[in-house]
Amino acid sequence: MADRLIDRTLRAFSDDLSADSPVPGGGSAAAYAGAMGAALAAMVSRIAAKKSQAPALATFAAEMDELRAELLRLVDDDSAAYARVAAAMKLPRTTDEQKAERQAQLQETLVAASRVPLRVAKTARRLLEACERGLETASPMTASDIGVGALLAETALRGAALNVMINLSSVKDPAEVKALSEDLDRTIDGSDDQLRRITDVVESRIAR
Repeated sequence: MADRLIDRTLRAFSDDLSADSPVPGGGSAAAYAGAMGAALAAMVSRIAAKKSQAPALATFAAEMDELRAELLRLVDDDSAAYARVAAAMKLPRTTDEQKAERQAQLQETLVAASRVPLRVAKTARRLLEACERGLETASPMTASDIGVGALLAETALRGAALNVMINLSSVKDPAEVKALSEDLDRTIDGSDDQLRRITDVVESRIAR
């Protein structure tokens, strides 16, 4: 694409996602979900800072801004990584030499395309952990917002994980598959329980 996805309007981005092209796809959508979650967590902190000038609130908001910036970068990084996979798939394969070159390029780009959503997953897990911390200072009126932020973080985490797995399913190097799969497993481990803790607290605060 000529312009960056993150510079497009929300409608244009959704149009891009709905088009008959593999990019942007689920990986970019997952990263953007995480960016929205980080934005909500930052908002909750800044609203709390209006009543309290505690330095920790400003520090937390700055941390969320950094996570949001990283996730926005990954929106485009994921699409760029998979675009290289798509380009490798289109390489000629008439001769044995061409087949070998195509396979080498495809494997290289698939591994690279697995690492990008893994970064999304790791960043999203950091966001989920931050949302749990942010509950302590969230006002009753913004409890639902930090809850939505956590849900978006989990969406980003799980969505990115699916993209790691589908790319790894075509990687031939067992050592790469093992290393990246184990890294992903460590990133995901315990996230279900963490999200449940967050939503339990949020729902207890907003129960009718």
